[in-house]
Amino acid sequence: MSHRPARLWLLATLVAGAVYLGLYLNRGWYPHDEGALGQAAERVLAGEVPHRDFDEPYTGLLTYLHAAAFAVGGIRLPVLRIPLFLVTLAWLAAVFRIALRSTGPPGAALVTLVALAWSVPNYPASMPSWYNLFFATFGVLFLLRWNETGASRWLVLAGLAGGVSFLFKLSGLFYVAGAALFLLYATRTSEPGDPEPRRPDLGARLVGAGVTIAMLVLAMYLWRSVAPLYWFRVIYHFVLPGTLLAFALAAREWLPPYQRGSTRIRSLVRAGVPFAAGVAIPVVLFAAGFASADALPAVINGVFVAPFRRLAFANMRPPASFWVLAAVPLVILLRPRPDPSHRRWRLAGAVVALLLISVLWLAGAESFPHRFVWQSLRGLIPPVAAIAALIMVWPRVREGWHSGGVTRFVLLAMVTAFASLIQFPFSAPIYFLYVAPLLLLSLMALVQGIGRTPPPLSAATLGFYGAFAVLLVTPGAMVGMGFRAESNHPNVKLELPRGGLRIKPEDAALYGALIQELISRAGSGGIWAGPDAPEVYFLGGFKNRTRALFDFLANGTSEGGTISPNSNVALFLRSLEGVTAIVINGNPNFSPPLPAELIDSLRARFPEGRSMERFELRWRR
Repeated sequence: MSHRPARLWLLATLVAGAVYLGLYLNRGWYPHDEGALGQAAERVLAGEVPHRDFDEPYTGLLTYLHAAAFAVGGIRLPVLRIPLFLVTLAWLAAVFRIALRSTGPPGAALVTLVALAWSVPNYPASMPSWYNLFFATFGVLFLLRWNETGASRWLVLAGLAGGVSFLFKLSGLFYVAGAALFLLYATRTSEPGDPEPRRPDLGARLVGAGVTIAMLVLAMYLWRSVAPLYWFRVIYHFVLPGTLLAFALAAREWLPPYQRGSTRIRSLVRAGVPFAAGVAIPVVLFAAGFASADALPAVINGVFVAPFRRLAFANMRPPASFWVLAAVPLVILLRPRPDPSHRRWRLAGAVVALLLISVLWLAGAESFPHRFVWQSLRGLIPPVAAIAALIMVWPRVREGWHSGGVTRFVLLAMVTAFASLIQFPFSAPIYFLYVAPLLLLSLMALVQGIGRTPPPLSAATLGFYGAFAVLLVTPGAMVGMGFRAESNHPNVKLELPRGGLRIKPEDAALYGALIQELISRAGSGGIWAGPDAPEVYFLGGFKNRTRALFDFLANGTSEGGTISPNSNVALFLRSLEGVTAIVINGNPNFSPPLPAELIDSLRARFPEGRSMERFELRWRR
C-alpha cells in the first residue's frame, strides 16, 4: 500500500493539532510553576549552575532548554512554551505512527487528536512531566521499529529517549524500567538448531529471580514511603500493575518452551547493551558537564536525595479503588463480539452514540457523571496490566490476535504501567494527563489486536472520550479538573513586562498591583519573598538572594546563603541585611506557613505593610 495517504493524514493531523494547541498555548498558569521555571532559566542565563548555585527542582536539562529559549525570544513567560509547542508536534507524529500500526490513517488521526485533547492543552505550562510523556512515546516507537527490523540502532535510540527523559526529570526512569521489562519479554526466543531443555536451567532462573527481586524492592519502597496514609489505593494504582507484569515475566521463564541458559543470556545482552548504551550516552555527557563545573556532588544530591523531601510536603492520594467499577460500561462497549463486521452493528453504533451524547450532557451538568467518566479511564491501568500479564503466561488468551498485536499491546501496557508512577505521591488529576495518551494507545492496541470489537462501537467510544476532553475538561483547564465541568472562564493578559500569559482577571489584578508596588517600595534594595513565591522574583525582575525556589527543598543550612525560615529563624533574620521589602505568602502551596513569632519579627523589622489577598507586602523606609 502507498505511504502517500498516511502522510497526507499525518500532515492534516499535525495542522489540526497545531491549531488546537495554539488556541490554548498561552492560557492559564499555576504561578509557582511558571515562577520556578522562569527564575531557574534566568539564573542559568546569569551564569549560575543548577544544583550547585540554586535548588533546581528537576534534573536540569529543562532549565537549559528554557534558558536557550529566553536567550532567543526574550525573558517573558510565553517564551517558555515555545519549545513545548514544537516538541508536542513531534510527539503527535510519533503517536500517529504508533496508532497506524493498529488501524488505518483516519483512525490513527482520530486517536492522535484524542490523545492531544487529553494532554498538553489542558495545562500548557512547559513542565518536565510533559517531556517525560513525549520521550516515553518516542521510545515506544523506536522499540516497535526494533521489533520489526531487528536493527540495533533502534535500541540505541530507544535508550537515548530514556536517558534524555531522565535529564528532564527523575521520573524519566519509569519509562526505562518499562522498556527494560519489554526487552526481557521480547528477547525470549530460541536460536535455530538450539536444543530445547526439558526444564528451566540456571539462566532462566537468574532472569526470573532478578525481575522478582527488582519488583519487590519497588513495592517495598512505595509501601514504606506514604502507603500507611492510604495503603490500599497505593497498592492498587502504583504497586499492582508493575508487580503483575514482573511476576508474569518471571513465571514465563519457567514455562515451556524452555531455553538454554546461554541462549537466554546472550539474547538479553544483545538487546540490553545497545539500549543501556543509549540511556547512558546523554546522562554521561550531562554529568561530565556538571563535573567540569564542580557541581556533580550537588547534582547527585539534588536529583536523588532532595526530591524525596517532597513526600512530606507534596502528596495527594489517588482515587479510591472502587472507582474502577466506572470502567464497566467501557468494557461492555469494547468487549469482543462473535460477528463484529455484521451490518446490524451500524445501527447499534448509532444508538450507542445517542446514549453517549446523553451521558456527555449529564457530565456537563452534574458532578457525579463527570467524575464517573473521568474515573472510567483513570482506574484502567491496573486491569490493562493484568491483561498483559495474563497474555504472557496463558497462550490461549492470545489466540486469534492480529499479527504483531500481542507485542504492541504488551509493550504499551508495560510502559504505561511504569509511566503511571509519575502520579506518585502527588496524584492530582493533572498528573493522570501525563500518562493518559499512553493508556489510550494501550487500549487501542488491545481492541485492535483482538479485532472483534465492532468498529461502530469503538468509533463511538473514542469520539465520546475525545468530545468529553474537548468540551468538558479543557475549557475549564485546571479548575475542577477530574471532579466537575467548568465553563471557559474569563481570562485577560498579564500586563507585566515579563508576563504575557492569559490568566484569570483576579490573578492579573493581584500580581499586577503586587509587582508594581513591590518595585516601588524596594527601590534599589533587595527583596525576600516566600514561602514558595518564585513568581514574585521572576515577574518583578528581582534577584533571589537564596538558593531556594521552593522553601521546603532547603535543608536549613546557611550554605550559599540558603536559610530555611522554618528551621533557623535567627540565621534567616540575619540574612535579610540589605533587604528593603518582603512579600509573605500566607498560603504556600507546599511549604509550611511561616511561624507566627517569625511573622511578628518581620513586621517589627519592616514596619510598613499592606495585605494583598494571600500576600502581605511589607517594607521599611
